[in-house]
Amino acid sequence: MANKNRLLLTLAAAMLAAGMTATAFAAPGNFSVKADELEYDLSSGEAVAKGNVVLMQDGGKATADYAKFNSKTKSGVLTGNVIADRDDAHIVCNEFIVHNENDLSAVGGAMITKAGKSLSSDRVDYYKGREFAETIGGWARLTDSDGSVLNAARIDYNMAQGVANAYGGVDIRSDARSLTASADSAVYKTDNSGYVELIGNAKATQNGNSVAGDKLRLTNTNVAIADGNVDIIYIPEKQPALPGKEKQGADDKALA
Repeated sequence: MANKNRLLLTLAAAMLAAGMTATAFAAPGNFSVKADELEYDLSSGEAVAKGNVVLMQDGGKATADYAKFNSKTKSGVLTGNVIADRDDAHIVCNEFIVHNENDLSAVGGAMITKAGKSLSSDRVDYYKGREFAETIGGWARLTDSDGSVLNAARIDYNMAQGVANAYGGVDIRSDARSLTASADSAVYKTDNSGYVELIGNAKATQNGNSVAGDKLRLTNTNVAIADGNVDIIYIPEKQPALPGKEKQGADDKALA
């Protein structure tokens, strides 16, 4: 080979037919890559992997159609049908950019799922050290395990604290609670004793009853606390007629 430090692993057609793949290891126990075709520079750590790519790094795993990465800096880009898992975070996207060991970007139909919550957008940046994610693009969606959905133009989510901030055209729909809500922005405390605080043109409707105000807090116990220009519409439940009153009505008709 022209470059003694360069390792080129290209599978012949017969090998592919036999289901064999190329495998390379760097920093034993920390990083490995497997693919149908792999070109790896031992000196620089630069590599290109093609076809059925599987990368393993510090307990994390990512699969893709293609990858270009550096095993020494632990950075790279994976493209095509990307699925990545690390710790309790699950990531699906079209392009996966690993900036370093802790910072990454999921691009193109991106969705990051952690602790039962899924954050989706055109692009989601995730910072493992802070357990913090933020969306980039014109739309964002935070989905809860019960199917409840919060839509907005942009969302940042502090997963360590369980607090999400939503900005622009906030829209909330929860079939589990028969609830819809909207506001200019919102703060969502995601734990079991948490709440959603709607800010600016806030409105919530549940079972036909609605409450609106400048600011509105909805708790997990279906309590609504409104502040500023409060407007409440309450539709009482229809009560069944008492048996005695029905009989009295019938007697009155008989006497008429």
